[in-house]
Amino acid sequence: MKKAKWLSLFLLTATTLVGCSNGNENSSSNAADSNESVTLTVSSFGGTYDEVLTKYVVEPFENDHPNVNVELAPYTGVTKIAQGGAGNIDVIQLDDFDLIDAANQGYLKTINSENIPSLDSLYDQAKLYGKDENLYGIVNVFGAWGLAYNPEVVDQPTSWLDLSNQNYSGKVSLMSQWIPDILMIKEAVNSSESDMSKVWSYYEELTPSISQYYSSFSSPESLFSSNEIVLASWFDGRAYALKDAGQSVEFTIPKEGGILIRSGLGVLESSKNAELAMEFIEYTLKTEAQIGFAEELYYGPTNEQVELPSDTLVVYGKEDISQLIAPDWNEILGYREEWLLKWTEVTTQ
Repeated sequence: MKKAKWLSLFLLTATTLVGCSNGNENSSSNAADSNESVTLTVSSFGGTYDEVLTKYVVEPFENDHPNVNVELAPYTGVTKIAQGGAGNIDVIQLDDFDLIDAANQGYLKTINSENIPSLDSLYDQAKLYGKDENLYGIVNVFGAWGLAYNPEVVDQPTSWLDLSNQNYSGKVSLMSQWIPDILMIKEAVNSSESDMSKVWSYYEELTPSISQYYSSFSSPESLFSSNEIVLASWFDGRAYALKDAGQSVEFTIPKEGGILIRSGLGVLESSKNAELAMEFIEYTLKTEAQIGFAEELYYGPTNEQVELPSDTLVVYGKEDISQLIAPDWNEILGYREEWLLKWTEVTTQ
């Protein structure tokens, strides 16, 4: 019997697509069609993600473009871009909220179906729009943010409020300064963006029971493995990967829902290879790449036309994705600084 693969609906971990200006289009198109050597620089997340990206996207792209060399650059955030630190990066990979933030600050090119032929085949949630309602990013993988738990100790959680169950006091972990956690607690306590007082009160009550507010997405792996925790907010894909490795861990989406995790790619406004950059993003949406990310990194496909192998256990599709919350980051970004300052205040005890 083939080993079932557990796939993440979303993370992890990404993809924003961006349109190109006429001048840059001609320049990159001419370079691609000639024998002139071109370097296309793509920022990425590092580690296993880069290995899978290279196998299913970079190598096929380079094979089809013999004169193009794709260079993976270290992760580059919005703050670094704003400080002029993007260098020669053409394609930027960021989480959905950072891609939208970058777009709203004018750092990304717009996208249309001429740039990205697969655009019309994507789930609506895979398209990232700026405040001006133009499209700036395309998501190539989906993941889910919910609750991971040790089923030998914890009954399947049904609510985000189960985080404060005293039976698990001292054995619970949440992400540090993480808006998705704040949003889900907001849902659980029936709060709203305009009045977050119940959210901060809940965090104040919960904090003494928290083993650790972790800062690295990989931290729950060691925390679960050492039995330091039995319940945590986490990515579905990472939880399933840990389960595949033999650890007693399950993942669930409570009744209030979970957050649709979307990482994407965008093309920087400063790119001199905009047309090639758009084409590179298109390669992340091809069937082989989507299946590769699903099988090796537990990410769900964002292209509706992709069908995963029958021996792969998948949680994806319109019905499943619709159960997850895709935040309106254009609105929430306006609260981010205020919320994170308040979060730090109420969790520092």
